[in-house]
Amino acid sequence: MSHSLLLRGARQLLTLRGDPCVRRGPQSGNLAVIEDGSVFIQGGKIVAVGPTRRLENLHQARGALQIPVPNCIVMPGFIDSSMQLSLLHHDPAKTGRRRRKLRDFYSDSLILLRSCLAHGTLHAGIRASDLSVLRQLTRIGHAPIGLKRVWHPESTLTAWETVSRQKLADCVIVTTSTAHAFHDEIDKSLEWRGGPVREFKECLARSSPRSVFCHHDLTPATRKALAQSSATAIFEAGSVLLDRLPASSARELLNEGGAIALGSGYHALCEPNYNMQLVLALAVRRLNLTIEEAIVATTINAACAMNCGDKIGSLEPGKQADLLILNLHDYRELPRRLGVNHVAMAIRNGEIVINRTKWRVGAA
Repeated sequence: MSHSLLLRGARQLLTLRGDPCVRRGPQSGNLAVIEDGSVFIQGGKIVAVGPTRRLENLHQARGALQIPVPNCIVMPGFIDSSMQLSLLHHDPAKTGRRRRKLRDFYSDSLILLRSCLAHGTLHAGIRASDLSVLRQLTRIGHAPIGLKRVWHPESTLTAWETVSRQKLADCVIVTTSTAHAFHDEIDKSLEWRGGPVREFKECLARSSPRSVFCHHDLTPATRKALAQSSATAIFEAGSVLLDRLPASSARELLNEGGAIALGSGYHALCEPNYNMQLVLALAVRRLNLTIEEAIVATTINAACAMNCGDKIGSLEPGKQADLLILNLHDYRELPRRLGVNHVAMAIRNGEIVINRTKWRVGAA
């Protein structure tokens, strides 16, 4: 059962309040910050957000467990919009790839997701091309973090009937060759690997994807078509970690009025980064985003890209109480402190799921 909680006296409360839709243009960097802010949580939902002086006088908040968070940042939990899990993994002993047993995959995935949680990721979109992986993700459910299962068919659509009938996936990834195969009611994402802009426009019109997985070197014509569409572009910031030159498509797309979300791009075989705090730093240092734009892209825009922006991604009354308390005085310090886990506490569905502070419920 969820406690009534009052997070009291945050130095900076990043609410990201606004219209329940993806943010673009001037709104793509609006964090709606409240200095000396508080959040009241009851029944797993956010009940009130505002200045501490107002919330501490709420009749509803009397008797709630008060968690003092002075000199801390309170913000929505990170949402990783791009991870990929596979049964294959590196086997150093055999200098190659090896297929894991399902029970090993299950336990390894739980360890990974718990590590994601420890670094502030409360929700993630997980891509998989193997039905066995989708079944294991269904078995894991929404603990320790919330999952959106994304089916990524590699070459054939023959398995779609099984995926649909058994409800193994929440979303399907389409390409220019498969966009025609799915009806409008299915939540779709488009994977764009490059090509003539005419094909890109046709695919956008045919499939109406909610999001587009993009490379970092979009052509000007592709950027323009994407900016004029309703889709959110998902960039995998983790993939620029070892690149020699900064990538600029995300910056240019924002300038042209497009909407972007960021993901880690985690894949055990090629991109083993899952830390969304590092993703923020890379977005600022390598993708030329402001820290405000990077935070929007890893919270509310990522939520909208995963079709759950009405439930998570910002701190507003009625939304799910999924938030982080960061041990920082100013959110603008995040890109400067690489390699440090700033998560002091994580709350999901109104429950404390990570607590690295001296504060304890029993002592409140």
